[in-house]
Amino acid sequence: CDVPPRLPSAELKEQYHGIASFPFKSTVEYVCRPGYVRNINARSVLVCGLNNMWHGSKEFCTPKLCSYPGEPANGRLLLTGKFSFGSAVNFTCNTGYRLIGHSQIHCVVKDEVVTWDRDIPICEPIPCLPPPEIANGEHSGAGKELFEYGASVTYWCHTVRRGERPFSLVGDASIFCTTTDNLNGVWNKPAPECKVVNCEHPSVQNGRLLSGYRAEYGYRDTVLFDCNFRYTINGSDASTCKENGLWDPPLPLCQLSSCEDPPEVHNAVKAKLAGNLFPAGSVVTYECRKGHEFSPGENTRHIKCQPDFTWTEIPRACERIRCPNPDIRNGKPLHIWEHKDNYVYGDRLEITCNSGYTIKGHSKSVVLQCTSDGQWDPAVPECTQEPHCPKPDTAHGREVYKSKNDYTVGTQLRLACDLGYVLRGQEVTECQADESWAPPLPFCDKVCDPPPKIANGRHSGSGQEQFPYGTEVTYSCAEGLSLIGGDSIYCTSDDGVNLAWSGPAPECRVVRCPKPAVERGRMTPQRFTFPYGAAVRFSCDEGFVLRGDAESRCLADGAWHPPLPTCQPVRCPRPSGQEDLAIYSRKLWYEVNETLSFYCKRDGRHSANSEITCSANGTWMPTPTCKKRDTCEKILRNREAFQCGVPLTELKTLLEVQKLYLEIQKLEKEL
Repeated sequence: CDVPPRLPSAELKEQYHGIASFPFKSTVEYVCRPGYVRNINARSVLVCGLNNMWHGSKEFCTPKLCSYPGEPANGRLLLTGKFSFGSAVNFTCNTGYRLIGHSQIHCVVKDEVVTWDRDIPICEPIPCLPPPEIANGEHSGAGKELFEYGASVTYWCHTVRRGERPFSLVGDASIFCTTTDNLNGVWNKPAPECKVVNCEHPSVQNGRLLSGYRAEYGYRDTVLFDCNFRYTINGSDASTCKENGLWDPPLPLCQLSSCEDPPEVHNAVKAKLAGNLFPAGSVVTYECRKGHEFSPGENTRHIKCQPDFTWTEIPRACERIRCPNPDIRNGKPLHIWEHKDNYVYGDRLEITCNSGYTIKGHSKSVVLQCTSDGQWDPAVPECTQEPHCPKPDTAHGREVYKSKNDYTVGTQLRLACDLGYVLRGQEVTECQADESWAPPLPFCDKVCDPPPKIANGRHSGSGQEQFPYGTEVTYSCAEGLSLIGGDSIYCTSDDGVNLAWSGPAPECRVVRCPKPAVERGRMTPQRFTFPYGAAVRFSCDEGFVLRGDAESRCLADGAWHPPLPTCQPVRCPRPSGQEDLAIYSRKLWYEVNETLSFYCKRDGRHSANSEITCSANGTWMPTPTCKKRDTCEKILRNREAFQCGVPLTELKTLLEVQKLYLEIQKLEKEL
């Protein structure tokens, strides 16, 4: 084999140096170079084998490892593998920081020890120069010397004296420190300017301002426009005053986009209008009103909006349709003023026949109407000779009016009856074309005398002059009086010839209500009877309470309203328990003057009374209470014993009892 291969991690031992050829199956041994360490899992020997090639693993030396170098503050370490001999580590800084030193270090051998070839870099904030000053303004960083990455300042303009035009801040009010190369800081935008900006007053012909109106317009003032009716905006409807004193976008134009309202045409209507805007090409149709036309046979016209927004024409007025002159044989117009040379739609003509003639199918006259189709409605009638009706029978009556001397068709007749008789049927009748009277002729019938009157009352027939068979009248009394007898009578006949009332009239008498009685109660005022409308007030005896209305009134029917009240016994509810109070109670309700006993639950507490009583007003009296005895009270009782001259022997006994009581209390507290 030739000379063994040169390895980066190991070298031949000295004993093999200078040998140019090695026999088959001969071996060579390697030692690790500086920076590498022996791999115990692999032999450091190569063997000369077949084909003149060296055989064996060449991974018998592995790189040594450097220690963890650490990370710079505000930065980080970039590594793709281990910290092995010969490897490199890169560093980078966080956003806003720049790297001072070398961005890369290597793992090397120094004095036979693997270590890093240099110190790690540091990351310091990227600085910016102070922000530029502006004329007529200042910024929020005044007096500050250091501006690091991310720092921002805000500019504002100086105020001016009254009457002077104010300064406008042109540009962004705030700028901030940034970087483009991660080394040096720069401000993200140029500083704004403070200058007087004045835009001319915005006006748009055929338009108006919707919002933003001011006396003067300065930088960034915005206005909003709208066009007048029938005008369309060309351009932007909003514009803003820019730093150059011009409006941007430019002020819009309002251009005509519709014809005016189509003209009114007399006796015509505009059909199918789809709004009140008429762009070029819009067509409007006129239709003549009923009974009218533009010309014979033409009742519609069309006009069109032209590109110059004018109408093609203004139609002439619609004229009324004509009807032919009526040819009336043996007849004439009833009213001379209705006669014309020409008749048009809507004209009215009343036709009547000459004497001795009548209109077939009609009574006296017929009214013709000129219709929308140019014809008479009804058709022009024909006058024929007039028939007669029979003379009416006027037994017990007479004719009081007759429109004609004879009884020809159309004759109107009015009849009236003699005294004591009433007309059955219609009083006015007319002779018809079929020679009959319509309505049918009436006849005169007998009547009853007026119904009798009653004192303090009236009947429903007041003001009526005649009372024919079957007429019924109803009686009623004045307020406060009652009707005695039947309330109605009617006109009848017992013999079929003479008429009379069915019975006598009733009477009206004064209404009286009985004395109301309320058990266990009183009333005011005290009487035996009460006239209509009288009011009575009620109250209950002690221990009773009123149920119902306290006042009732006498009605026209002799009854009391509202209904009389009742007096119910007063009762007290079972008293509710208290924390320190025990009450002996076995019922839910107690009558007046019933008593209950109670006692205080805790020692050292007492009550002035041990009984409570149900009072007449439904409450317990006195209110049960428990209160705590205090030492002062006991001392006062002892002082009273001295002042009252109690014998010393009795006083001594009293004091000993008090002492014993106090000792018992002390023991209870200690336990």
